[in-house]
Amino acid sequence: MVSVNRRHFLAAASAAAFTSMTSLGRSAEANDELRVVVIGVNSIGNTHLNGFPKIPGVKVVGACDCDSAVLGTRVEEFDKKFGYQLKKYEDLRRVFDDQDVDAVVVGMPNHWHGLATVWGCQAGKDVYTEKPCSHNIWEAGQMAKAAEKYDRIVQIGIQRRSFKHLQDFFQEVHEGALGKIKNVKGLYLSRRESIGRPTSQPTPPATVNHDLWCGPGSTKLERAKYHYDWHWFWDYGNAELGNNGPHILDLCRWAVGAEEFPTAVSSIGGRYAWDDNGQTPNTHLLRYEYAKAPITFEIRDLPTATGKKDTCDYMGLSYGIVIEGEEGTYLGFDTGKVVDPDGKTIREIKGDTGSDGGRQLHRENFVKAVRSRKTSDLNCPVKTGHLSTALCHLGNISHRTGEAVSLSSLSERIQDQPLMSDAAARMTEHLAANGVDVATAAVEMGRTLTIDPTTETFPGDEAANRLLRREYRAPFVVPEQV
Repeated sequence: MVSVNRRHFLAAASAAAFTSMTSLGRSAEANDELRVVVIGVNSIGNTHLNGFPKIPGVKVVGACDCDSAVLGTRVEEFDKKFGYQLKKYEDLRRVFDDQDVDAVVVGMPNHWHGLATVWGCQAGKDVYTEKPCSHNIWEAGQMAKAAEKYDRIVQIGIQRRSFKHLQDFFQEVHEGALGKIKNVKGLYLSRRESIGRPTSQPTPPATVNHDLWCGPGSTKLERAKYHYDWHWFWDYGNAELGNNGPHILDLCRWAVGAEEFPTAVSSIGGRYAWDDNGQTPNTHLLRYEYAKAPITFEIRDLPTATGKKDTCDYMGLSYGIVIEGEEGTYLGFDTGKVVDPDGKTIREIKGDTGSDGGRQLHRENFVKAVRSRKTSDLNCPVKTGHLSTALCHLGNISHRTGEAVSLSSLSERIQDQPLMSDAAARMTEHLAANGVDVATAAVEMGRTLTIDPTTETFPGDEAANRLLRREYRAPFVVPEQV
């Protein structure tokens, strides 16, 4: 681990001496080779491992993963593709100790994003952190403080911020292209399978350093599929809402033009149809209150009906956003269209999305900002990523502080909320099609939480405020003072 004294030394060097990794060095020598290490290379990290070398002047010099089997496979694949050997690290702390590394990519699970970003900044590295920005709201604030204190460039991997056609279109929306915005709906209507219940006590793969994988979280293991199903346990993941929600809710917030927290949040949801031990909802409805227009978000991980292998849709869209304006409606995700009140397409919204789901454009933007040393050049700095990710956290907090009520009573309870009532009716119909007995089933009705956008807290609500941060497992603790 990078020692406290060493971190302070590196920070001081970054602020005063300006070695080859610093702002003066980078701005003066814009063509210097940028040396990158990807931390966490099993999934999304592997796309970064293959994407960054395609950017002129960038060299991926190492890969880090606490699963030696994954690490070995990725390094071998990289050598065959790019023709040189990467340095291997099994402990991310050794990456931060390495003065031959300029920037790191944090591709690890959610519970590591905050601490790895803070450590990276303290060690004088620029950081590209995958979505969600953080595992909880408090640690995102610490990430922002660390980036500012150590003068680091930190990009959050919500890559649609780097789509020029969306930048232009949302600016037009803010200027009235759709008329006054009535509401914005987010949709993630996908299909997943149950994770099941382990028939015996799960054990980590022999190749994994389980203590290091768990890091800030508990070492308790409750899932059979080690490398993905952590998403559905609160200690490591943030539910589907925090998994794919940051992409969708970022577009929603962008459409509304909100640069602050909402004033209130509410949720309805549960885990249905599956017999497994996952903790998080597979069906979730959210509402966020903004002065300009409300945002709602619908998540479904079940097919259209029992036995089907398909996905649901709303107005022909399975994932993305619907902006309902007084003069037109936009439907889209990477690209989209504007339709008139009769549903006729009157305009296509499209442009360059680059490769790898848009990530390559986002990587290029990160490198541009690293070379210019201007946070203003970033398309998704910590603040932007935090505001969108926080919507996921806020929705989960509402859910986790709620109470179980009869699903059959839901319509009466929310009859004064037309947007939620409409979405709940679709949800109930969908659950019935998936074999849920809606007459006897329960639903978790999250509390409507009032939010202070200035302090990013819940005034007078101790239970909700406790969920703004987590208990960290030593020594993997996001520091109070970065």
